[in-house]
Amino acid sequence: MGVVLATTVDIARIPAGVRAGIGAADGPARSWEQARTALRFTTARRPVVHHDELGASALLAQLSPDVLRGNADVAGIARVAAAHPEDLETLDAYCATGSLRRAADLLHLHHSSVARRLDQIGKALGIDITEPAGLIRASLALTAWRLLDD
Repeated sequence: MGVVLATTVDIARIPAGVRAGIGAADGPARSWEQARTALRFTTARRPVVHHDELGASALLAQLSPDVLRGNADVAGIARVAAAHPEDLETLDAYCATGSLRRAADLLHLHHSSVARRLDQIGKALGIDITEPAGLIRASLALTAWRLLDD
């Protein structure tokens, strides 16, 4: 882990494979705190995260690991991760796109394969992730599970 203090950041100059959290430039201490929080939200698909772009999602980082683990949806994601880790990539693509076909394109899979995986994930979580409310729940649970970094 390294720290860069700068007034501007050219994201294009961040090397491939490097994850970065970026805080606001309103003061070093606050920027550092925000950058550390944003870093926790990075993924392989989204390696650079600006704290300002997190909005209300940043509130999840304030919850204790015990609270996150105690949530049924987050526990469901942990079970899916243990049994079928490849399904999390499918869920991530679907949450990022909100579309079965766009997720299939991202994953280089046939849409029927993605649909089958999403159906399995939904059953494991007890959520209909093809419905807007279910997609939100699954997305929040996936994000919260990643924040645990177990």
